[in-house]
Amino acid sequence: MKIKQDLGGFAWSCRMCGGCCDTPQITKKDIANIAGHLRLSFKEVVDKYLSSFDGVYGEMKSVKGKCIFLKENRCSIYKVRPLICRLRPYSPQMKNGKLILTYDIWFKENCKGIYKGELPVEEEYLKYGELVVKYMGVEEPEE
Repeated sequence: MKIKQDLGGFAWSCRMCGGCCDTPQITKKDIANIAGHLRLSFKEVVDKYLSSFDGVYGEMKSVKGKCIFLKENRCSIYKVRPLICRLRPYSPQMKNGKLILTYDIWFKENCKGIYKGELPVEEEYLKYGELVVKYMGVEEPEE
């Protein structure tokens, strides 16, 4: 499913402030990637770093309201950060029957890197948006 961008006259440039590093919901694949990176078993990652796991999705533990892997405003697992973290501040949404990539409402209101302007979305974010939709099992509506 191809995704289009609809940014509403806003642009984004990461300020590396750590403001968006809350406790993300992550997939089994994310957990497996983190486990490989940390050289731990899947179960060890679940037990040590997740506050919940239902067999499909999990949520990272937090430290003072931030992701457990945030150290000095930097992600300590950046190379294998969860898919949802790779996608931020964008959000895939259905609009008028079409799949679009736009800004997540929270980010539009709180992210220090969002400003009025025009800046195209980097191709990798479009790819991540399509992956999130695929993992969520969203299907393109029939016309």
